[in-house]
Amino acid sequence: MLAIDTTPSATDLTPVAPVTGPGLPLTPESQSADEHCPGIKSESASKVAEPNALASLGRARKNYLMVAFCLSMFIDSAGLSAMFLMTAPIADDLGIELANQPWVIGSYALAFASTLLFAGRLADLFPPSIVYTVGFLGMGILHLIISFMSNAYAFYVLRALSAVLGSLTVPSSVNMIVQMYPDPVEQGKKLGIFGTSGPLANTLVLIIAGGFVMASWRWYFRFIAILVVPFSIGAWFLMPRTRAVAEDLGRGEKWRRMDLGGVALMIAMLVCFILALTQGPLDGWNKPVFIAPIVISAVLFPVFIIWEQRMPRGYSMLPHDIWRFPNIFPLIIQATVPVFFFSVVQLRMASYFQDTLHESAIISGLKLFPMGVIAFLGGVITQFVPFLARRPRLVQPIAALFVFTGLMVLAYSNGQHYWRWIFPAEIVGTSGCIVIFIGMNTALIQAFPLEFAGVGGSFANVIFQLGGIIGVAVQTALVAGDGHVDEWKGTQNSYFFAAGWVLASGIIFALWFRQSKMPRNGSAQVAV
Repeated sequence: MLAIDTTPSATDLTPVAPVTGPGLPLTPESQSADEHCPGIKSESASKVAEPNALASLGRARKNYLMVAFCLSMFIDSAGLSAMFLMTAPIADDLGIELANQPWVIGSYALAFASTLLFAGRLADLFPPSIVYTVGFLGMGILHLIISFMSNAYAFYVLRALSAVLGSLTVPSSVNMIVQMYPDPVEQGKKLGIFGTSGPLANTLVLIIAGGFVMASWRWYFRFIAILVVPFSIGAWFLMPRTRAVAEDLGRGEKWRRMDLGGVALMIAMLVCFILALTQGPLDGWNKPVFIAPIVISAVLFPVFIIWEQRMPRGYSMLPHDIWRFPNIFPLIIQATVPVFFFSVVQLRMASYFQDTLHESAIISGLKLFPMGVIAFLGGVITQFVPFLARRPRLVQPIAALFVFTGLMVLAYSNGQHYWRWIFPAEIVGTSGCIVIFIGMNTALIQAFPLEFAGVGGSFANVIFQLGGIIGVAVQTALVAGDGHVDEWKGTQNSYFFAAGWVLASGIIFALWFRQSKMPRNGSAQVAV
């Protein structure tokens, strides 16, 4: 599903907060834990700092845990992308009517996006190793149970529960990566690799799912369970007990700091917003099923902001000054682009190849596979060409132009001539998109202070997911607007809209982003 900070190796962009992991002594300037979380005994207050258990691990154990973290991100993203090809066979097997088929995807997307911030809070208040293991192992077990389901509503419920458990793995992984690699340069590289797992899954899983569709969709879920359960168990035994940011707080105090009121408001707001954008294109934008939830979500948003601002310092889910974080506005706008792009291209083209061109699921997956290859190569290249992340004000708008170009070429391809038009559009668009993804993924996470590392990772992924949801909702409305889903005109209009969105985000980033505002090494980011 959904994030992080601009550059793996950009010393001018990396704040001190990610450098000081739990158990490491804080610099005199880095008082964020003391200032934001009264009652938490920070390391700066102790005479002898406890060692960072994750940072002191050997290389082999660190590598295994990084693979486990990346695998969890891969499975989280695959949980949505695989359904692009599996919705039809699942609907046929479970007897799901056409009007309810969007919930094969929507039950997972809604639950995942709406619980991410709460999962981030849990990862900051409780040991992230426990939060991660519960989420990853539970997700694997639920995939096995889902593979035996014969009832549509049971399928929806279990898919939603697996998404909730999957959401636990994202912020806890980020939290532990930050602790495991305290050096800002290495930390940024690992966060970049972790972030690349999502876009890679979006494409690679289309081939995997296409192969399983030829046998049975149920074996895909069993395959995921076989993969996840052993990895999660192995990670649990190789993972030392990690300290929570709020390690010294009592259980009752932790519960009070979970901000359950803010969590309820946030989940209700996101559920209503996603529900409206999911049902609007299907039932009509003038129907109560769209109007009611979109109005409720619009009302809940200022209520949530006011609630968070009135909470005592250290008790709110989001930092009080989040909207004053350096460059937060252009970072959020630009962060909507990556999943937006992957969703509108992969979902529509996969269905177009199968429904209009009558190609098999695995052929459709192979046609989209170049996007996965470019995403992987882009993630590797950014580790060795730090300029791509070190100068976001220059690089990000140029990357947005690449995505814009790819979408425009795709729009004018008319769905024909794969090697002449569609293949180059995938290459160009994905090249720019992966640079945006890694840059924004790293920038947003490192923009948050250490005690909000989990929430920072979740916040970034929420923005990613919302971008994808908006893109798919608008595309669905435009494609089905004239009642002829097999014609290219609606698809073309959807890519025009996507291209305009990307171009606007790039312009906003170029105008509003200021390099001088980004925290530097030695200047701590303080939460208030």
